[in-house]
Amino acid sequence: MIAGIEKACENTMEYIDCHCHLAENYFYKHIKEFIQEWNEKGIKQIGAMATNGKTAKRTIELATTFPETIVAGIGRHPWGAHKTTEEELLKFEEWISKPEVKIIGEVGLDHYFIREPEKWEKQCEVFRFFLDMAEKYQKPLMIHSTGAEKEIFELLETRKLKTNVCFHWFSGDISILTKLMDLGAYFSINPAVAQSKRHQQVVQTVALDHLLTESDGTVKFRGEIGTPLLMPFVCKEIAKRKKIPFEDVVQAVQTAFEKYL
Repeated sequence: MIAGIEKACENTMEYIDCHCHLAENYFYKHIKEFIQEWNEKGIKQIGAMATNGKTAKRTIELATTFPETIVAGIGRHPWGAHKTTEEELLKFEEWISKPEVKIIGEVGLDHYFIREPEKWEKQCEVFRFFLDMAEKYQKPLMIHSTGAEKEIFELLETRKLKTNVCFHWFSGDISILTKLMDLGAYFSINPAVAQSKRHQQVVQTVALDHLLTESDGTVKFRGEIGTPLLMPFVCKEIAKRKKIPFEDVVQAVQTAFEKYL
């Protein structure tokens, strides 16, 4: 455990992890024990992001079992979007329409890790579908944008959605960042802020009331699987870079998450 995290979690503050993949086996197989531990250590709510059909079913199950803690996000991750069938999209709409599903995510475009241009067209088709779902069901989006920030901005600018959007782990150019800010986008900050110049730039540029915190678990940070217990660490990093009290960051993230939803 990273030094200071346990101590920070033992205080009376309450934290938000807006983006964690709880349906992955690492969490899912022991979720009752994890939720109990996280609640005891001040984790108030966790946005559980699905990435495919299997994790979508699990995520809805988890949100139904732990409604006070888990906020369900349903979507198709862009890494696998090119494999998505029309039948699967119909199933995604069925899930998204459920009242226990609060977020559409993780969805988006990726032109950095997915290098084959022939897959990008299908990625975009699937992402447009989820934009339609956000508009139809008035649910916020959790967006993955690696290497395709400009394309996503252009889509959002054209669509003029009335729902909120959050860019998870944004690492794009500052010119696109500021344009997305003008659209009212939220941005979620994860432990990479401790070392990533691009992520630090997001913290320093975006207003506090549009910042959220995330672990992106099960992604590892400094050799350990990321969990919601990293949220005090992330809040401290934000406070340090914005030169404001830690407590102000924690409270602002809670308020921002409520408004985002």
